[in-house]
Amino acid sequence: PTRVEKLRSGEFDAILLAAAGLSRLELDLNDLFLLKLNPKEFIPAPAQGVLAWQTTADDLETRRILKHLHRTEVAAVTNVERKILKLLGGGCHTPLGAYCERDDLGNFHVYAARADTWESPLQVVQLSSSTSYLLAEEVIKKFNSALVG
Repeated sequence: PTRVEKLRSGEFDAILLAAAGLSRLELDLNDLFLLKLNPKEFIPAPAQGVLAWQTTADDLETRRILKHLHRTEVAAVTNVERKILKLLGGGCHTPLGAYCERDDLGNFHVYAARADTWESPLQVVQLSSSTSYLLAEEVIKKFNSALVG
């Protein structure tokens, strides 16, 4: 809310905010121009907006409760995104985006972008596959082949 008010008051010309956060806050934004960015073109950080719960292995009661919140379809795509991050040895400050989605036929489509540094040229990779098996590894191969070739 503080940043939205700074936008309204003219302290900012524009601001980039997470849609999930704006939705959660239920702010009235009718007086503002909103542009939703396409994640295939403006590729977000891996698993952006996805919540993860962690418990101890022996906390069966909590694990049973959390099982009802688990979404296998979300896990399937975010696992690909997170694997790309892991294979690149990335973290919070790595210039990397990875977005994976599945179509109605169950095919996986990955859109990834990275740079060696914040000032380096951006590399972009797009891959599709009928399975997620080794899909993250294929993204890394494409990134690496772009560096060589």
